[in-house]
Amino acid sequence: MAKKNNDKIILIDADVVSHFIKAGEVYSLNAVFDYEIRVLDKVYNELKDNLTWKTEIDNLVNQRILKIEPFPESNNEIKKEYFHIKKLMLKGEGESACLAYVRYTNNIIASSNLKDIKLYCNLHKIEYLTTMDFLCNALKTGYFSRERCNKFITEVINKRGKLPVSKMEDYTCRELDFI
Repeated sequence: MAKKNNDKIILIDADVVSHFIKAGEVYSLNAVFDYEIRVLDKVYNELKDNLTWKTEIDNLVNQRILKIEPFPESNNEIKKEYFHIKKLMLKGEGESACLAYVRYTNNIIASSNLKDIKLYCNLHKIEYLTTMDFLCNALKTGYFSRERCNKFITEVINKRGKLPVSKMEDYTCRELDFI
């Protein structure tokens, strides 16, 4: 794998992490893009609610595959935006923290809750990725085969996860000019 791009990070929300865990592909998470994947401490705290996921996340952190990014409590601009998103836009703790963080740090958010993030991201020109974007890039770069993508989708759906399609052939990948 090529050296990681240090210009930005991908800040990942709990839903994308859960998809990779459900698919049994959690160790692939950090290999799909040339950006470091991090999870905000507030998202990590959400993941702790599921003991199985917490164990897998802890393993990724201990193996230095995934890094926990502390929420910048001392940054008043980010903190104010976080409370605004959480209270007025009625978003969850982790999602609110991720959106506020990437808005003011020019990083990339990874979340599959498009109904919750897409308008905000477009309004503030925030770059975002979904689980399907991860699969598209993995397929495009040859890291995953179409069969592996389909197995991923099937595993997620069989474990009550939500994805927009039941097989890769039914999905139209979008252009990711920022990657």
